[in-house]
Amino acid sequence: MKYTCLFNAFWLCALTRSHAEHPNVVLIFADDMGFGDVSSYNPDSKIKTPHMDRLVSEGMQFLDAHSASGVCTPSRYSLLTGRYSWRTSLKSGVLGGFSRPLIKEGRMTLGHVFKQKNYKTACIGKWHLGMEWHRTSRDVKEHGMRNAAGDTDFSKPIKRTALANGFDYFFGIAASLDMPPYAFIENDRVTALPTSTKEKEKVKGGRAGPTVPGWKHEAVMPTFTDKAIEFINKSKQSPFFVYLPLNSPHTPHAPSKEFIGKSGLDIYGDFMVEVDHSVGRVMAALKGAGIAHKTLLIVTSDNGPETNMYSRRKRSGHDSSYKFLGAKRDNWEGGNRVPFIARWPGVIEPGSKSDEPFCLVDMIATFADLLGIELPEDQAVDSVTILPLMKGGKADYRREHGIIHHSSKGNFALRLGDWKLLLHAGSGGNGYGGKGKKAGRYKDTIEQRSFNTGERQLFNMRGDPYETKNLAGQNPERVRELTRLASKYVKDGRSTPGKAQPYVSESWKQIEWTAGK
Repeated sequence: MKYTCLFNAFWLCALTRSHAEHPNVVLIFADDMGFGDVSSYNPDSKIKTPHMDRLVSEGMQFLDAHSASGVCTPSRYSLLTGRYSWRTSLKSGVLGGFSRPLIKEGRMTLGHVFKQKNYKTACIGKWHLGMEWHRTSRDVKEHGMRNAAGDTDFSKPIKRTALANGFDYFFGIAASLDMPPYAFIENDRVTALPTSTKEKEKVKGGRAGPTVPGWKHEAVMPTFTDKAIEFINKSKQSPFFVYLPLNSPHTPHAPSKEFIGKSGLDIYGDFMVEVDHSVGRVMAALKGAGIAHKTLLIVTSDNGPETNMYSRRKRSGHDSSYKFLGAKRDNWEGGNRVPFIARWPGVIEPGSKSDEPFCLVDMIATFADLLGIELPEDQAVDSVTILPLMKGGKADYRREHGIIHHSSKGNFALRLGDWKLLLHAGSGGNGYGGKGKKAGRYKDTIEQRSFNTGERQLFNMRGDPYETKNLAGQNPERVRELTRLASKYVKDGRSTPGKAQPYVSESWKQIEWTAGK
């Protein structure tokens, strides 16, 4: 009896250690979900998110997490590769549904990291990193959002989907839900031919282009959630990694019928309620499969909220950016400070919080650390592990290695410890004020901030997280120090210690000049 008890205790200890060392990982990546859209992050939120709130109570709430960019494609590239997107040929903006692949062959992704430890891997959701459609001509720009479907044969296999980037299974859409083609892709083929057009189908929202007959925007998020749960249930006997990049709450706001009116706010609020519902469905699936205790579940967002938040804030008092300045596309905090929640039973202390700054570019180094994998010197060149933070410790790595923010227009900002330097005037992204066509839309919002001029903006984020006072004029040496560091990160081809990496295109000269000015 004595030996049986000892054996059982040893077995339980070994099992617990195994779960802690090699947990399943589910990463839910919302699209344009603002810091203030999760009610546990925003006491004044008009939207209730009970499932994410419960996740906060059961895990860790990170309060100073950042996307690498203010827009979709570069944020996703950085998340998956641990390398800033501006190191590629994409210096500003985003890709379209017919763009060529941004992730080049030989570039490691999160999928590749997990495959090294024999995890089953799935990407289910919005890809938005380009792929190779079968075309009768090659007259397609590498980057661009135009509808380039004229010579596409949708009946043929698609190359360079998520399958070529470390994932065993892919189900999703090519780009954002407002970009054609409007069709689901499973592995390397569309699930139905887009033989119609959006105009003929009268699908609201988004650009014109090829559409599967009967396509419904509101069916996309529930389908992604269904597929993720299906993969979890099929894979529960072995370790797995699920990357679930949702299409929501990005425009077009398309909540399912049963969620219309649920928020008591507007259609955006209804869509956010459904996002929270999807998170809850995944949580329930993990519990139902008996594997919640051995799964690291992360929920975050690719960037800040869309600029329609300003009219909502004025109309209802709901602030999707919370109190932070700016929105999607901007280098101000509202453009890239995002909610980040992590639950890992037995490792992450329930109800804990962290206010240490980090970036989503750090995910690949974090997961490599978790799995005991050493990354090659030429991979994940901007990524550092946040595993110590998840385990409740303090980490000084981001006080030594800064975070580069990058706006939709290709402007730079640098965060180092408590300091943040914007290497430009204004937001770097959206055009607030002035005489442009968008000027009226933002009237009485933020364009009246007195510091919206000048070549540099310097803020102390610990004392002034809402970026109300530009300290650049009072701290010229700090401005020079951070400018030199940003320039070094560009010239070295990396922001972490290691061998310098080569420049990748002629446009580096412009970036180097901007950062080194």
